[in-house]
Amino acid sequence: MEKNKTGKYIKYAIGEIVLVVIGILIALQINNWNESRKDQHELTNILQNIVTDMRVDALSLKDNLEYANEENKRIKMFLNNKDYSGFTRDSLQKSLQVYSYHSIWRTSGFDNLKNSGITEYGEYEKVVKRIKDYYDQWIPMIKSLEDDFEQSVIKSDDYWRFEEKSYELIYESGLHSDQSDEAAIVILTALAKSPIPRKILITNYQFNEELIGAYESYMLGIDGTVKEIEDALLEVN
Repeated sequence: MEKNKTGKYIKYAIGEIVLVVIGILIALQINNWNESRKDQHELTNILQNIVTDMRVDALSLKDNLEYANEENKRIKMFLNNKDYSGFTRDSLQKSLQVYSYHSIWRTSGFDNLKNSGITEYGEYEKVVKRIKDYYDQWIPMIKSLEDDFEQSVIKSDDYWRFEEKSYELIYESGLHSDQSDEAAIVILTALAKSPIPRKILITNYQFNEELIGAYESYMLGIDGTVKEIEDALLEVN
């Protein structure tokens, strides 16, 4: 200080501070880069699991699609009959009943994505958005349709259980019925030609048609989403 070198010391001190700050910034950048690499590696694994889940979803939809098509073939064939003389009691009863079903959705991969804490998806940003649409919008929509279908079938069951008085519908095998097979066939044949049971079958047919269209559309959507994810994985890796 006596030799008026204060300015030089201050410049030196500032230079040291700048070097320390630069070093810290570089260290932070390296740390962020390492964390980003870890996140991208984890995200890659999660996306691969989601692809597996979606393929299983597609198989579930395929099974339900085939079942819905078979059900509608059965209903159409039954309703178009003019003479039910060739039907047994059991076949008439089964032909008048309707059924609902639900798709099985695998969400473990998407649950891992939500719980991963990853917020920056980098080059996977586009496919992650499509995945979120699939789980947050597509699946709830088809679940809602299947729930409506189930409620319709419940109402149909209530008709047979509580409202239809002329026939004793036996749901469980091995239970005794006071109606003879001959008497039951006469009643069932009349029911097969009466408005309410036929309307129940027609409503079931209409729901199946709606689900058939939805299942076909969703299967195409899954195929497209899976391809988009796999293309992104190939491009990044």
